[in-house]
Amino acid sequence: MIGQPAHAWVAGQLARAWAERFEPWEEVCLAADQHDVAWTAWERSPELDPATGLPYTFSALPRLRRLELWSGAAALLLPQSRYAALLVSLHGTLLVERFPPEGGEEIRVSLEAYLERERAFQARILETLRGDPRYGAHSTVDAVAKNQELVFAWDGLSLALLHGVEQERKAAGHVLAGVDGDPTRVTVSPWPFRDDAVAVVCEGRLLTETFADEREMRRGLARAPWVTIATRLTPR
Repeated sequence: MIGQPAHAWVAGQLARAWAERFEPWEEVCLAADQHDVAWTAWERSPELDPATGLPYTFSALPRLRRLELWSGAAALLLPQSRYAALLVSLHGTLLVERFPPEGGEEIRVSLEAYLERERAFQARILETLRGDPRYGAHSTVDAVAKNQELVFAWDGLSLALLHGVEQERKAAGHVLAGVDGDPTRVTVSPWPFRDDAVAVVCEGRLLTETFADEREMRRGLARAPWVTIATRLTPR
C-alpha cells in the first residue's frame, strides 16, 4: 500500500532529476513533492473500501470525498510557499478540468464550488507574486502554465512507475518499460533527465490480508511491515 504523499515524493525526485531547467527551482520542486499534501491526514486513518476489504485507492474513493480532500491542499502548503501552493491548487483544478468527475447534480454543484474557490485563491496568490521582484518573471501566464504542466508530467510518471511497469506503459508523453519484466528497472523514452541514470525510492506497507471492519483494517495497516521500493531509470 503506497500512500499518495509517498507517490508525490517520487514526483519530487523526478523533478530534481529533470534535464530542462525550470524556475523558481525550489518552489516548483516543493510543489511536486507536496502536490498530494491534502491526503496526509487521510492516509493516517484511511477509509475502508467494502468492495476490496482494503483501504480505498485514490481512484476508487468516492468523488465527493476526493473533492473535499483536494479543497484543502493549497491551504496546507501556503505557510511554506505561495508559489508552491499556487501550483498545487492549479494541479487540482487541472485534474478535474481534464478528467471531470461523473455524477449527478450533487457532484456538479460541488465541482463548480470547488473550481470557484480555487480560481479565487489562484487569482489572489498571483497578484501577490506579480508584485514581488523574486517571482514577477515566473508569474506570467506562460511561465505558470509551463510549471503547471511539469507538475502534471511528474505526477503521471510517478503514478506509472508505482503502478508497476513490467511491460510497456505510456505516461506524460514518454514510454516506460520494465527491463526483462523487472518493474524496478525501467527504461524511459524519450529520456527527459539530466544524468545517464536516475534512481527513485519510496516506502509502502505490505498488506497480506483483507478486512471487513475499518478499525481492524487500520490496525492491520499499522502493524504491516514497511517495504522500500527502489527503481532505477535508464534511457531506452
